[in-house]
Amino acid sequence: MTHTNVQTKPKHSNLTQVRWTDEQFQELRKIAFESEKQVGVYIRDFMIEHHPQLAPKNQDK
Repeated sequence: MTHTNVQTKPKHSNLTQVRWTDEQFQELRKIAFESEKQVGVYIRDFMIEHHPQLAPKNQDK
C-alpha cells in the first residue's frame, strides 16, 4: 500500500525557522540589508551580541 505523505504542519517560510508576519519580515529584511547581511546571519550576530554565552568556543588547544 502506498499513500502520499500529507504534511499536517505548515512549512516554515521566509528564510528562518520562526514564523514572521509579512510586515515583520519586510522590516527585518530592511534592517539586515542596511547591515549588509543576510537575514539569518543578522539574527545570529544579534543573538551572539546580546547573549555572549552563545558565541562559539575557541577550539585551539
